[in-house]
Amino acid sequence: MNKLTVPAKYRRQLIHASRMTAAALGAYALVHLLGMSGGLWAMITAIVVTQSSVGGSLKFALDQAIGSMVGAIYATAVVMLISPVGHVESVIAFVVALAPLAFLSALYPGYRAAPTTGMIMLLAGAGLGLGPVDLATGRVMEVALGCLVGVVISVLIVPAHASRSVVEATAKVADLMALQLRAIAARPDSPQRDLGAIARRVRETMLQLERLVVEAARERRALLTSIPDVEPLLRTTSRLRLDVNMLRRAAREAEDDLVDDQLLKAFHRAMLIAAQRLERIGATASGAEEPQSGNELQDAVRQYRHALEAMRESGATRPLSTSALTRLFGINFALDQFRRNLADLEARYEEVTQNKPSRARF
Repeated sequence: MNKLTVPAKYRRQLIHASRMTAAALGAYALVHLLGMSGGLWAMITAIVVTQSSVGGSLKFALDQAIGSMVGAIYATAVVMLISPVGHVESVIAFVVALAPLAFLSALYPGYRAAPTTGMIMLLAGAGLGLGPVDLATGRVMEVALGCLVGVVISVLIVPAHASRSVVEATAKVADLMALQLRAIAARPDSPQRDLGAIARRVRETMLQLERLVVEAARERRALLTSIPDVEPLLRTTSRLRLDVNMLRRAAREAEDDLVDDQLLKAFHRAMLIAAQRLERIGATASGAEEPQSGNELQDAVRQYRHALEAMRESGATRPLSTSALTRLFGINFALDQFRRNLADLEARYEEVTQNKPSRARF
């Protein structure tokens, strides 16, 4: 195996591991520089705040800070009011302190640090010889320091911007949808399980894309990226995915329908041209290829419509059931919608990757 293969394959993981290590060391250095005792929670927080993207780190830091502060303040108030000295009082304090904080973390999973902090306030004070206020203050200060270090490290050391990852995820979705279209064109030779497996991969990648878009929005609000708003890119990709699903279902249900050969050829041609357009999205953004004209796909869609009209005029549609006719005309509608949404996706993708005003193409 080539020595460069492993580092190149795991480049992202190695960079992320380096950021986490740097965050822990940075928190450790700051704790001792500021003369703070302990430093355990500062280092732990710095590590967990250092996420795979800058936007993710910002969200996790905010949630961690708020959760720790709420947990520390509430648990300290409970300890001061109940003053648990025996087992019965301790059990009561645990229930009163942890139940509301656990409910809060169930409502808002980002604040899961709240019950953890509350438990620390109840258990660690006596062992450390600290009062509840001193313990809460130290906990909040360490968490705040860890959040600060984690965010700074995420921004400074090979920052992984979610807005850039959105572009990569969109290109991956486009490639997967191209596989779907090629599998649709190859039916009935292409097994249904292949289409189902590709559809699951598209769904998983779309979930990842939605998460990245949320993180990219935080980066834009924090002025950490110059890439335009990527929300329109997500909306257009979602519409295109619905079009592909509509074509997949209609093509599957229409397999037993008696249709003209010219109509089948036009449909297959449209599927293959559309797949090529989707595959070229990533290459177009990187500058490897020039954008492909939409005229070829438009001609293929028009050819399908003309073939369908020719079937109707020749009387070939008379033996078909109402549901079969609905499917054939539904495919015509889905193809036209797909063409328009694909042009919109290319425009949005070019806007994001080249950072210039969009221009829709039809």
